[in-house]
Amino acid sequence: MKIIDEEEKNASINNMLIEAAKGITVGLGVSYGLYRFIRYRYPVGYTKFSTSVKASIWAMPTISLGAFFADEGTVKFSEKNTRSDYLERLEKEKLESYKNLSTTDQVLSKLNEHKYKIIVGSWAASLWGSWKIVNKDKYMTTAQKAVQARVYAQAITVVLLLGTILLSMHEEKINKGKPAPVPEWKRFLDEQEAKKKQDQQIQH
Repeated sequence: MKIIDEEEKNASINNMLIEAAKGITVGLGVSYGLYRFIRYRYPVGYTKFSTSVKASIWAMPTISLGAFFADEGTVKFSEKNTRSDYLERLEKEKLESYKNLSTTDQVLSKLNEHKYKIIVGSWAASLWGSWKIVNKDKYMTTAQKAVQARVYAQAITVVLLLGTILLSMHEEKINKGKPAPVPEWKRFLDEQEAKKKQDQQIQH
């Protein structure tokens, strides 16, 4: 475990504050957009909100995104400064393994790597698209349209989840064909042994 000095500690704190400020800025933007949407799209409902609910519209996105950016920034800063060599080596090994795959396996592997982002994004897009389609019906109430749009979006989500299961199964099949990973402790001992032999050769 690496013990950080005062300079590294201050750099970490400054980085966290900068990232938190970015998150708060983004959160305020989201809060403002949410406020505008509710305030002008549903003015009657907005006037019935209590002060705490109105405050939450501004506070929740701002605080949540501020905390998220600060946490992510701290993790990335730590990885960059304390584990950069190790992570770089892992990334290089991962890239070499990826290059050895067929084009189809490369595409499927990338899809599997980002499957959760794809699910969330596709679900949001399907919900919006379903609402746009259902909203054209002039005979249903707003509540009925919302329910109908959600049903469509859920059906699409089920299809996406089934797709991700198939991707995971394919990824597992690919991994079975790869050689077993070398344990980190063994890798460390091998590196130390190689370094020791190299030093002995230099001395002789």
